[in-house]
Amino acid sequence: MRGCQQLLEPGVMADTPLVVMAESYEVEDKLRALEIGCDDFLDNSIFKEEACTRITKSIFNQIAHRQLKSRLQDANQAAHTALTGASDLGANIQFLLAVHESDNLDQLGQQLFHTLSRYGLHCSLQMRSSLGTKNMEAHGMAKDLESQMLEQLANNGRYIDFGTRTIINFERVSLLIKNMPADDADKYGAIKDNTFSLLQGLNARILVLEDKQKLIEEKAHLKRISEDVSVVMVTLKESYQKVMCDIVNEVENVAELIQSRVPTLALTEENEEFLEHATVRAIEETNRIFNDGLVVDEVFAKLEMAIEESLESFEPHHSGADDLHRHPTRRT
Repeated sequence: MRGCQQLLEPGVMADTPLVVMAESYEVEDKLRALEIGCDDFLDNSIFKEEACTRITKSIFNQIAHRQLKSRLQDANQAAHTALTGASDLGANIQFLLAVHESDNLDQLGQQLFHTLSRYGLHCSLQMRSSLGTKNMEAHGMAKDLESQMLEQLANNGRYIDFGTRTIINFERVSLLIKNMPADDADKYGAIKDNTFSLLQGLNARILVLEDKQKLIEEKAHLKRISEDVSVVMVTLKESYQKVMCDIVNEVENVAELIQSRVPTLALTEENEEFLEHATVRAIEETNRIFNDGLVVDEVFAKLEMAIEESLESFEPHHSGADDLHRHPTRRT
């Protein structure tokens, strides 16, 4: 590691990524590599293709860092002028207000890096959630070594200090600060306090996004169930009405057949009256039952209306001025 530290001294390998390859290494070796500024740490058991990929990625990260550094020079100057009179508390409040407008992990990360730039901090961020794990630098890309360290040390305490670097862990968020002012105790503590409050707000928004995603999935599931129930209700209603009509028709047909054969059966007048009364009564009772079934049709209609209203509630609502001109309409 001493040789690597000498290579990374100013004027030797300025702005050149250094990738270390060793036969074996422990977490302490990774921490030491990060401390002196190495870009990545590989062992000799890694496949050649993966090694080439990670070296290429280190080069791209360095290029992206240079481009970002160049673009941010003027922006930092303007931001410094605009925020000269602003306090750290004000910056944190602005972040906590702005973070509620972020709808995904990428936007959340960019909001955090935008605020961290006010403190002049160079950081790596990891966000862990049911939406996935997001590792990113200020330029939006991830660096493998930092990502591995944040993953491995996520449960090793709230603060992990090594050299001028500090890892801060809070539930689903981990932040690696790479340029802590180790020679200024007051500023060192202030940075820890302020960044911790930022991570609390970031963590809270991640939980909100998780709940939001769950609601979207549950809403889609309920919509599918409502649509299936609607189809079943239509089929059931049609089948019920057909059965009722077939029953009435069949009873009337049987009554007509019986009445047509009565004169040829040589029955007594009393028996003829009995059969006629029985057939008339059967027709009347069947019609009564069919009329009672109309009440069931009303129940079907109310249930169909309730399902339609439920499906309409799943439709996206427009916000702003559009709400003044748009009203929900029932589907037919």
